[in-house]
Amino acid sequence: MTQLAQSAPLAADHTPEIARLNDAARAGSLPTSRTVFTRALADILAGDAEDPGARQASLMLGQAALRRLINETPMDPGNDPHGERDFGAVEFQGRKIFWKVDVYANDGTFSWGAEMPWDAQQSVRVVTIMLASDR
Repeated sequence: MTQLAQSAPLAADHTPEIARLNDAARAGSLPTSRTVFTRALADILAGDAEDPGARQASLMLGQAALRRLINETPMDPGNDPHGERDFGAVEFQGRKIFWKVDVYANDGTFSWGAEMPWDAQQSVRVVTIMLASDR
């Protein structure tokens, strides 16, 4: 048993690659990623203007500002125990906002986790940005 355990290769640590891809997804620069905002957060960002065009403009500006804040806020080590940079929290317009990155197999179904989350071609990332109360 000892001999077998000694000869088995150690699993490679892909944490740096996963973290790099999660960072790129969060920044919006990874082609195999999407960002979604929960409905409750999108409604707040859109504001309460009567004009649909004004609401759409407010939503887009709010999304851009929130994404910028998320990308500029340093990772809290308590939110990143595995070093993959896949979860965080920020304060925006007086509200606590969570973001998370989920990694799926790149098969178009979003049904299964990726077997190789460190491979950008075999995985797709979904960045979800939500109110803390949306959990």
